[in-house]
Amino acid sequence: MKIALYNLTTTTKAGGVESFTLGIASALARRGHTVHIYGGRGTIADIPQGVAVFTYPYLSRTRVPNFGSRFRKLIERLSLSIFALAPLICGRYDYLYIHKPYDLPAALLASALSGAKVVFNSHGAEFFPGYRTMVKRIYKFFSCSLYNALDVERYASIRPIVLYNGIDTDKFKPLPKSAELVKRHSLKDGERVLVSICRLVGWKGLQYAIAALAHIDKSLSIRYFIGGEGPYEKQLRQLAADLHVSERLVFLGRLPNDEIPAYYSIAHAALYPSVADETFGISIAEAMACGVPVVAANVGGIPEVVAEDTGLLIPPKDETAIAKALNTLLMDEQSRQRLGANARTWVTQNFNWGVIAEKFEKEIGVIADA
Repeated sequence: MKIALYNLTTTTKAGGVESFTLGIASALARRGHTVHIYGGRGTIADIPQGVAVFTYPYLSRTRVPNFGSRFRKLIERLSLSIFALAPLICGRYDYLYIHKPYDLPAALLASALSGAKVVFNSHGAEFFPGYRTMVKRIYKFFSCSLYNALDVERYASIRPIVLYNGIDTDKFKPLPKSAELVKRHSLKDGERVLVSICRLVGWKGLQYAIAALAHIDKSLSIRYFIGGEGPYEKQLRQLAADLHVSERLVFLGRLPNDEIPAYYSIAHAALYPSVADETFGISIAEAMACGVPVVAANVGGIPEVVAEDTGLLIPPKDETAIAKALNTLLMDEQSRQRLGANARTWVTQNFNWGVIAEKFEKEIGVIADA
């Protein structure tokens, strides 16, 4: 098949949806399909092998009058379609694959003029007037988790097919402990390492993880690495200072994808205490793929990622529960090894890109050439 993956931000930023579009593009190309990515004027650090990338000008949402964030996103997306619509039509694609509801108008118009079938993959609940009508006109409707699918069904009276986010389990895998990182950060024998890698925004709940450090057993030597950037970093640093745990904390800044598995290789546990209803949790699955036991909040679609006996789920906004889980986990090497091994197996069997691409093909009714 010939498929266009149409998503403005794939070429302008990094995030969950962007990782998904790159991952599914790479997996489908490996399976013999012709895959093109359409995005906003920008760059991709690592273009998937066998995938062509086309970028076009657009009006940044920051330049759109602020009548609400959804209005700004819609206008931004529509501005891209002014330049990308003609190539989409002339490309004679079998499928147009979109990931944001704001791209529904452009995709449906391109479909009407070219005959391409529209596939929409929901990653959230960004509903707006017209959503209900437009999603009933697409060929296939997917959702990244059952949690999100049920949310969509409540709003639009249609339940999408669950197609989980994928993980590159060849890249994210258990590695020998990185001697280079041990040396770089002067880690001591017996020191327990915690890792969180995500955007530094309030709803990721890292403030509760930092607060939990004050409640962890005093006999444990702890180093907590936080990777990522975001507007909440200043508040997190101030909280650590106020709680007198700054010496246990290391802010790493944004990490290249290739460096992330090395940090998981030195981790005893990964922390993801979100307070918002995340629809999936790609960072959580990546840690699990590396064989690291996770402590994560029992919200949104996260319980679909952290299955029974693959990690520990705790209530949101509860630093005491986080500390209790960590005290148990960090003192029990056997449990850590069991949970980490189970986590790796679970992710490989359910979220590997090969598994996801094969299900996608099956649902849209195509057969891979590979």
